[in-house]
Amino acid sequence: MMKYLIVTIISVFAFSCVSGQKEHEQDLSVDAAEEEMASDGQLDFFDQLEQEFIGEWANVSMKVHVRTYNNSDTSFIVDINEDNWELKMTIKPITTTIYADGSYVSEFRNSFDSLIYRPQGTWWMDGDSLMMQDHQDTYKYQIFIDGDRAEFKSMLDWDKDGKADDEYFGIQRRLN
Repeated sequence: MMKYLIVTIISVFAFSCVSGQKEHEQDLSVDAAEEEMASDGQLDFFDQLEQEFIGEWANVSMKVHVRTYNNSDTSFIVDINEDNWELKMTIKPITTTIYADGSYVSEFRNSFDSLIYRPQGTWWMDGDSLMMQDHQDTYKYQIFIDGDRAEFKSMLDWDKDGKADDEYFGIQRRLN
């Protein structure tokens, strides 16, 4: 009986070692494949997204569903497009330059093309999310880029009531 127990323990131990070795070999083969892709110069999806984001962009449109305006039960939708941007916003479409070093600068200009506000900060990608930080806050957007067009989605505090409960959807066009 004791001999049977010892053989069983050794067999279980040996099986678990072989099984663990196979898993380790699979992990190594996955790592090798990833290294091969990287050495071939292929960027993964998130690196490519980051590279595509670098450049100068201008707002084309935005839609914001403002919920609980000023902590009330009032809600409304802000819907702005190229045709009504200057009329509704009283500024030209915002331009933002994204630099490869992780910094950005936005320019807000009035209808006479005078610079009225110039926030700047840092940006980075977290998966498919764009993080932008300026002197006031950190903003998180889900981003999708298709050629010269970028779509941004987020939940933010548009009405400054202390709740990030306002749904934002914006479209920007690459300028260069």
